[in-house]
Amino acid sequence: MYDAIVVGAGPAGNITALRLASRGHRVAVLDWRRNIGDKLCTGIIGAECADQFPPNDSQVYHAANAATVVSPEGRRFRIARSQPEAFIVDRVSYVNSMAGRAMDAGAEFRLGTRVTCVDVGPTDVAVTMTSEFGRTDHARARLVVVAAGFGSPVLDMVGLGKGRGRSFMASAQAQVQVNGLEDTEVYLGDRISPGSFGWLVPLSDSMALAGIMSQQKLNGHMDGFLQHLRNTGKVRSVVQEPKRWAIPLRPIARTFGDRVLAVGDAAGFAKPTTGGGIYYALRSGELAAEAAHLGLSNGDLSARALGVYQTRWRSLFGRELTIGYYARRLYEALGDGQIERLLSASAASGLQDELINSREFAFDWHSRLILKALRPKYLGSVIRSFGPVVRPLLSRLLGPDHTAR
Repeated sequence: MYDAIVVGAGPAGNITALRLASRGHRVAVLDWRRNIGDKLCTGIIGAECADQFPPNDSQVYHAANAATVVSPEGRRFRIARSQPEAFIVDRVSYVNSMAGRAMDAGAEFRLGTRVTCVDVGPTDVAVTMTSEFGRTDHARARLVVVAAGFGSPVLDMVGLGKGRGRSFMASAQAQVQVNGLEDTEVYLGDRISPGSFGWLVPLSDSMALAGIMSQQKLNGHMDGFLQHLRNTGKVRSVVQEPKRWAIPLRPIARTFGDRVLAVGDAAGFAKPTTGGGIYYALRSGELAAEAAHLGLSNGDLSARALGVYQTRWRSLFGRELTIGYYARRLYEALGDGQIERLLSASAASGLQDELINSREFAFDWHSRLILKALRPKYLGSVIRSFGPVVRPLLSRLLGPDHTAR
């Protein structure tokens, strides 16, 4: 009998287990993978995340203080800060280190184990699991935390699956050999990735990650992007063939229930603008552990008591997710020609330099920058000139009168 069973050994699950085990609770972590942290991810964390959840020096591939945006027509816009704002990390090692700390605190990890049934009862939660060798086992806990990633069937087992999977992006990423790459490069345009973007992220002088993501069906776009990178001399060869995964765009309706909490990608916590989810996964895991600890200590694990978790994550980053979502919808409504106009207006107005060097700039907090960029002084007037297609989305972002605040 455990105090908590955490389903999923990603960043959200591991930090939840660490925080609970450190407070003396008996915790089990279940994951179908053998290699903890081995999930498709670009592995970029912001400076704030690195400060609060510091990686070891050996886990950092590259410290990034600049990025180059490549327009649909191939024009290049470089944005730079004086200090690193993001770090590209070895995700497997980074997430593994969190699991190691949770184990040191007393959490029990059962790997190669797939959860097949969760029965939430009035006094405890019964979990049925199957090992990679076909053996069925059972465990019980006072609480279960779902940290099994986007689209996990465990959400349906615990009654939190309503609305799941309706809004997501399909992604593909390959490891490539490059001819020297100093900065992350972001490629815009429907030819690259419809309504979204592609990326080339350096791991070293000779290796990088190349990928795309989109809400639309990716029909040969990844192959086309890799060929484009070869044709422009950026990529020499593909070292690891593209792998695919899905990124949530909106949180699920309820992230709590009787004896249940959902965290990380399983709860739909990823930045709609860039698809990054590590920082919000870690913060949601901490908030879930706080709510679980309080409920375990008070003997009240009802939905009413655990609802404080949803209140707290909404207060912390709920606004970021909402504004990011409608900003993405606004971008998806634009054509390549309109994107070119926005980039030209951004450069002409000095917006790029002003935003990147402003106090409002933060890798994991985009809402203030988005709203500032939409002011008439910067891009607001240009966007409004695009006509009716953008007006409902501007209303969502700025209010019915389209006035930036």
